[in-house]
Amino acid sequence: GIYFFKSLSFKFTVFEKLDKWGWLLLTGIGLILVYDFMEAVAPPSDADSLAYHFSLPKEFLRAGGLFPVFQAVEGAIPLLQQMTYMVALEIGGEKLLTLWTMVSGFGAGLMVFVICKRYLSVNWSLLICLVFISTPAVIYGAGSGQVEVRNAAFVLVATFGIIEALRTNLFRYTILAGVGAGLFVASKYTGLIFAFSVGVIFLLQKRWFVHCLVFSISVIVIGGQWYAWNAWNTGDPIYPLLFGKVPYFDFVPWNERIDAHFNIIMQEKAVATNFFWFIFYPIKAVLTSDLVFGELRIGYGLFTLLLLPFAILGVVVNANKSLIWGHSFVKILLICIIFYSIWFFFGTSQRIRHLFPIYPLVLLVFSVVSIRLIEVMPSIKFALYGVFVLVISIQLIGSTVFALNYARFVLTNEDRETFLRRNVSQYDVVLPVLKKLGPDYRLLLETRQLVYFFNSAFYANPNDQATIETRKKFVEPLLIWRQMRNQAITHILLPFELNNKNHLDLNFKNNVLSLQRKNCLILVGQFSGTSIVSRTLPIWSGEKVKFTLLKLTPKACSFSYV
Repeated sequence: GIYFFKSLSFKFTVFEKLDKWGWLLLTGIGLILVYDFMEAVAPPSDADSLAYHFSLPKEFLRAGGLFPVFQAVEGAIPLLQQMTYMVALEIGGEKLLTLWTMVSGFGAGLMVFVICKRYLSVNWSLLICLVFISTPAVIYGAGSGQVEVRNAAFVLVATFGIIEALRTNLFRYTILAGVGAGLFVASKYTGLIFAFSVGVIFLLQKRWFVHCLVFSISVIVIGGQWYAWNAWNTGDPIYPLLFGKVPYFDFVPWNERIDAHFNIIMQEKAVATNFFWFIFYPIKAVLTSDLVFGELRIGYGLFTLLLLPFAILGVVVNANKSLIWGHSFVKILLICIIFYSIWFFFGTSQRIRHLFPIYPLVLLVFSVVSIRLIEVMPSIKFALYGVFVLVISIQLIGSTVFALNYARFVLTNEDRETFLRRNVSQYDVVLPVLKKLGPDYRLLLETRQLVYFFNSAFYANPNDQATIETRKKFVEPLLIWRQMRNQAITHILLPFELNNKNHLDLNFKNNVLSLQRKNCLILVGQFSGTSIVSRTLPIWSGEKVKFTLLKLTPKACSFSYV
């Protein structure tokens, strides 16, 4: 850490010589910070965060320690960042948790500025930083528990390390690159792809074997603990991706049926994995809003596409000077290409947010190459200025619209419950259900965004866990009963009415009806929740969803005697 901060050579005195444009850009960055702070003082409302990013740390604290969660994607995953959320929750509760997401989420923006400053003036660096932190994906994810923006910060740390390692041949920078990559590895499985991509670049280094060894050890020391944890508890370090290839422990609730179902569900592909779409996928994913890609309002914006012609022209014009093999930007682009290639051809999901950690690298390279073009072609200056003005204007407007929701909470003294009813889909069932549960409950539910609000809950995702199997036609009532009893479930919250014939095809409804007939469940109450389609544009909300709360009755259940 000491070597890292010394190597940054970053002094706040740099701001003493800012001109009016620099202060204007700093004001724009400050405005985004204000928006982030307003989000940070509001209760959490992002669905992914409520389903597992925040609810898992809450469960660990309740249990008094870590325990294996046999749930792919949302449980048995690298949990480095969730551990920081757990510390924040324990020390300062929900307020410190959301404030921590604000602070940690802004780290990637700081790293963008630091690396830009190595190649550009302060004003240009501030401008690129402003573009980055106002990107829709950053605005959407940095203030939540989602890991992508923080992983981008780790990528930038690793990139800084490898640039300096290749320049100086010093091992301390190799270690720094390993630390950055290791933090990404400890936060998401795609970090393994990034670590491999950086490792390939180290093969180009003098004394490549030693540097690769130092880098690999650093990655393993920093990022290997969660893979060891998964292997210790399941037999699979990247659970459940090696199912059928490595022996699982007998008590691990994963089988051929759930594995086959999971593999089908995880095939989130909107384009074919061929060379044509390898080239054009980024363009299509940025410009279209296919459900697989993710919504445009939480994407990357138009900046890199608008800069692409300038970047290509910059490469052509400066090919004999700037883009020699040894230039650091070539290495950065190689890391991106290797990562993207492996992800595109061998990955199962084409959600564009999975690429976000390497997005700032593309942003940096395109920006610096385009800006350097002004030195040899001054005539393109105003066109390039126009791109920056257009993109920043659009993104600041979008950021302001997004922030209005949180400004309402901060400036009108709105209470927590009112805010959550406005922002969390079907939240209005939580308080009525809690009143019916009693003190020592354990609730089974499928409604992911409500998990966080119950002190003891089991999220029965039908697609990625077999601890309590709720997929229709896959299990029998007796098995479900035994699984619920093994997990100490006391109540079930269903997002439908049992007497509604239109819902007969829903997950495990028929089994619930069978359990009722066996006197294993009794009706506690029925509730109504309001769906929220968009937190930013509440005009899209309003559909009502019926909920049914049931209580397990082991003493009366005929299965209890089987």
